[in-house]
Amino acid sequence: QYTNDIELLAKNKIEDITQLDSYQENKQDELDYLIKQRQQCYYYRRNSKDEDEKEMWSTKAKEFTPQIKSLRFEIKSCKRIRERSIQKDIEKLAMKKIKQRESRDER
Repeated sequence: QYTNDIELLAKNKIEDITQLDSYQENKQDELDYLIKQRQQCYYYRRNSKDEDEKEMWSTKAKEFTPQIKSLRFEIKSCKRIRERSIQKDIEKLAMKKIKQRESRDER
């Protein structure tokens, strides 16, 4: 997972949280669009009378699945990266407060 996250950052030249958020939003928009397209195929399949036509719509719907799976993976990766980043920020703040208290106690 960690390696995949690093590859995602490097491959897409993401250097800060703002870029990560923008990238994640774009991927989410792509995902939403593909899911709508696949749902539309399912709708047409459901309303088709002809078996060949139903099969055609099923096949078209299945073509979206690999892309959807890949986008979901990338979005999850973005979320993991963000969570780790936030956790590191929290740890930095905690260490800063501890150091401030220690310096006050020494006085």
